[in-house]
Amino acid sequence: MGEGDLTGETTSVGGAIAAALERAEELRSLSDRPARVRIMTIFDDDRSGLTINARIAARTPAEHRAQEGLGTRCIPWNELDVRAGEIVGLMDEVVGEVTLAVRNAPPVPGPSRSEDDLELAAFDDLIDELGRAMIQSALSVLEKHPAKQVSRELGSEAAMLAALKFAALAAYTGHVGLNDAQDELRMAMGEVMSKMRASPEIARRQGLNS
Repeated sequence: MGEGDLTGETTSVGGAIAAALERAEELRSLSDRPARVRIMTIFDDDRSGLTINARIAARTPAEHRAQEGLGTRCIPWNELDVRAGEIVGLMDEVVGEVTLAVRNAPPVPGPSRSEDDLELAAFDDLIDELGRAMIQSALSVLEKHPAKQVSRELGSEAAMLAALKFAALAAYTGHVGLNDAQDELRMAMGEVMSKMRASPEIARRQGLNS
């Protein structure tokens, strides 16, 4: 390993990594879209060495694609001692690279907002039919699954988590961003809560596995 400190001619590897992690925290505090930064030791034929990786949590498929192949730097093991002084600078590079990529990612409206020939009535009917199909599918699984004796609340929670994973996949393939998906979830929850308040009897009848 290198010897000395960050102010000398030779930079210690440990000191450089510590300084890079401090820099990463500083960069996180300066951004409203902070990057997740990792410093990894990789042993692989193609890229063995100390690897620095940065990634910003994507809110849209476009932001995910924009970061593909970016935000990674590697110093081979046999060069690490002499290049330790570059680690802080590489941290700046990877964070700046993904930050710029996300900033420049084009906004992609969902198909329901961009398809000119969309018939809203037909779209609403499609939503209702898909909703009924998913409820029937969930009821069928709850009736046949070995854990069918679970409580109504637990069954409903399991169905919710499965539905959220399905919704995440549908949002990704439909080019629906995270913010729009969250807005739709809030509206759906508000609609359900309003119905439940208006008719408590519906709430008692509509448990998924009651």
